Amino acid sequence: MKDSKILSGTNNVKSETTSARNKFTDYIGYALYAFGCLGVEIMLIMIESSIYGASSTSWSNLQHIAHWCFTCILWGIAGHLLIKQLPRTSQLKLSWVNIFASILLVCISIYITSMMWTGFKPAMEFVQLGAIRFIFQYIYYAFECLLILLIIAHGQYAVETFLCRNVIIPFGGIILAATWGTVHFLTQNGTTGIFTVLQSLIYGTVFLILKRNYKLSYIAILFMFMI
Repeated sequence: MKDSKILSGTNNVKSETTSARNKFTDYIGYALYAFGCLGVEIMLIMIESSIYGASSTSWSNLQHIAHWCFTCILWGIAGHLLIKQLPRTSQLKLSWVNIFASILLVCISIYITSMMWTGFKPAMEFVQLGAIRFIFQYIYYAFECLLILLIIAHGQYAVETFLCRNVIIPFGGIILAATWGTVHFLTQNGTTGIFTVLQSLIYGTVFLILKRNYKLSYIAILFMFMI
């Protein structure tokens, strides 16, 4: 009887471990799906460039706007499906420390962006793009931020389900840095890559400080990304 109880207990531990690993693969898969959706834009640019017979740098305003609209539709559909896979969280009350820390990190992120752009990013993009393209560009940013949040959230839950406990380390931000951040080293340059990795870690930290509140985290990431 004792042996059977011991074996039964061992089986329960094994089943819980297997369940945690299954959830880990699910969540890490969702995080990678979100990252893959960002990469779909590259394929879309290649298709559009072939249709237009010109590289994206030579597109007209209408062609740029059409590209952003197509991309937003694809990202919106993917984002909607991936949001459904997020676990429901109780809306924990934020302390003044949480609020102050999140605002401080948002300000630090905006300062870093301003240093990177050598000016106020929205103002510089408005001058560069013009009013119409600026509006559509920032709508596009809003959908990109949604996928960024989904990479962070699913990545964080992936590690936490594997460890079977909540952690204070921003693993979601680390996974974002390892995916979205690393790509910027390959597609742009080292400086932009370092900047994106640093921002990824800040985004992931803010997500934890805001106690995994999806809506508030999205708004914070939106401010940090756009400004």
